[in-house]
Amino acid sequence: MSSHSTPASATVLERLNPPGRIVGLDVARGLALFAMMVTHIFALSDGAGDPTWAAVFSGKASALFAVLAGCSLVLSTRSRLDRPGARLRDVASSVLIRAAAITVIGLCLGTVSTYLAVILVNYGIMFALALLFLRLRARTLFVVALAWMVISPVVSMFLRRELGLSPSYLPMSWFDLASPLTMLTDLTLTGYYPILQWMSYILLGMACAKLGIRRHIVALFAAGVAMALIGKGASWALLTLAGGGAVLADQAELSGTDLTAALFTGSFGVTETTTWWWLAISGPHSGTPFDLLLTGGTSVAAIALCQALVVLLGRFAWALAPLSAPGSMPLSVYSAHVVLLQITHPVVRDSPVFGEPTEFGVHAAGFAVLAVGWKLTVGAHGPLEAGVAAIIRSAAPVPEVTQDAAEAGEGPEPGR
Repeated sequence: MSSHSTPASATVLERLNPPGRIVGLDVARGLALFAMMVTHIFALSDGAGDPTWAAVFSGKASALFAVLAGCSLVLSTRSRLDRPGARLRDVASSVLIRAAAITVIGLCLGTVSTYLAVILVNYGIMFALALLFLRLRARTLFVVALAWMVISPVVSMFLRRELGLSPSYLPMSWFDLASPLTMLTDLTLTGYYPILQWMSYILLGMACAKLGIRRHIVALFAAGVAMALIGKGASWALLTLAGGGAVLADQAELSGTDLTAALFTGSFGVTETTTWWWLAISGPHSGTPFDLLLTGGTSVAAIALCQALVVLLGRFAWALAPLSAPGSMPLSVYSAHVVLLQITHPVVRDSPVFGEPTEFGVHAAGFAVLAVGWKLTVGAHGPLEAGVAAIIRSAAPVPEVTQDAAEAGEGPEPGR
């Protein structure tokens, strides 16, 4: 019996913890998915307007997802770009096809979603734009990412002040194609995930992947903590010691802005434009330099911690499957969550019996079980991931070794 059970057990473990895959990234994606579910389901403020425990995840979960997307882009193209004589156009078609597929899925989800701002259209466009930076080295990417975090919010504030633009909390849908100029403005400047600022997360993730996540765990964790402390600390100093908080309190009272929400629970992707002091806050989804530094830093630290946990567990890393399995198919799980939320949210909202914990349990536990079951019985990639990969293989065929790395998180690190 043991001779048969051992190979069977080995097969199960390999499916949950594939050899050569950077499982820590899957764990981090799973963490990001479930943290986003918290912000989608639980109230971020109470009746008095004070932040709840769920507000801790606001802004940080989606930022982690974006940084991981940058990692994905590098890991899914590295084996082709590392070949002698490789050129950027060797990977351009596969990246652009993936970007287009993500955009189409995002438009479909945005058409049916009424409870949250779907980020996929923004992701698709940022994936395409990131091609311009794909050949840069890790150190250069880190410098560009940090500079982008500081400069892009200033550019956004200037343009929005000059053009009189206001924040827009609307998911991108097929209907937005009827007004392309407004759609472009929302995507780049005024939407919940403005591309102008959010490109910094993609660049930061690309830098982490170029550096080597498995070989530089401690350095990445230290860098992430430093970024977060600088972002939060500098914001606190400007608001308290430099007097910015008093100016914002006066401006908020004049304009009717909820300052507590802006500082702790979330803005609409960007700040108000009544005073430049708004750029001093570090509140979730405010798109300020200090928000980007804080959430970018927590994202890098979280990725390093997840990979460290995988290393510590060693051959027992399969125990993280409830996180790593959904994290290995984030596009499928995220899309299914958006659709399921349309069903569960009205039921919970109008029910005297079921509450937010029940709804979260349905989503988190349900997708964890389904993802583990899918990996054990169907395949390593989720249905949407497999579909996109199939389109890429048919339209832009590549050698077998690179097809296996088509989804982020697989393949050896540089120098290994």
